[in-house]
Amino acid sequence: MGLALEAAEPLVSWTRTLNEEDAFSLLDAASPGVSVQEWVELGHRLLPQASHARRRELIHIVRDELLDSREGVIVGSAWLRLLQEGSPHRRLGLLYGRLWQRRPLVLRALDELVHPRLERTGRPLAPLGADLIEGDDWDRFLRDCLRPEVPSEAFAKTRTTLQGALRAVGVIEITDTRERIYRVCHGRPDPLAFAWVVADELRGRGEASEAWALRSSFAARLFAPGPDYAAVCLDAGVSARLLYRSHLVGQAELHLGPEMS
Repeated sequence: MGLALEAAEPLVSWTRTLNEEDAFSLLDAASPGVSVQEWVELGHRLLPQASHARRRELIHIVRDELLDSREGVIVGSAWLRLLQEGSPHRRLGLLYGRLWQRRPLVLRALDELVHPRLERTGRPLAPLGADLIEGDDWDRFLRDCLRPEVPSEAFAKTRTTLQGALRAVGVIEITDTRERIYRVCHGRPDPLAFAWVVADELRGRGEASEAWALRSSFAARLFAPGPDYAAVCLDAGVSARLLYRSHLVGQAELHLGPEMS
């Protein structure tokens, strides 16, 4: 999985988060053709937080990591259109499919905690509990990833935030008993959300094999769908013109579709 090396450096704690409701409130207020500055001012009126500093922080996260703009003006991108017009399931897939690309801790957790267990559970006669992530596994993983000076409270908050991030994309299930149980599972993202994430990664590649999109792309890593479901997602992306499919010597190749321009 080609991006695993990008998070080799020790990481800071992850304690500041973007609430889904706040994110969607700001993104639904983003109108193509409106200046980013006007949108920022509107965002301060829309957000319910009393603290100006917290509102500014949330607006900056959305502006810097999610909003498409050009020369200070909001652009009507495919991502924004799909999100504003989409079902709740699609909106969540698009939000986290874009946001978690910038969270190296999520990438490392996928590669080191989630996918190895999914592979183990898929083997014949997999042992009982092959899908479990134990509490010690989380702590050991985070000690390996985070800077050693991270305080205990920030360490605990980072663990909770990471677990919530993986749960949000459907790759772990959390059973709320006296001792929480964490099980890995294959996600079932909205097909167009999955296809958009594949297409977005293709911006830096130009083209790629369909086999890559099904198994090694960021979308495949993040949502971890079964191969049959992932293929359905790619077909949906082609139909929606997010992706374009060609064939070279019998191998299917994917390119950016016209909707992504």
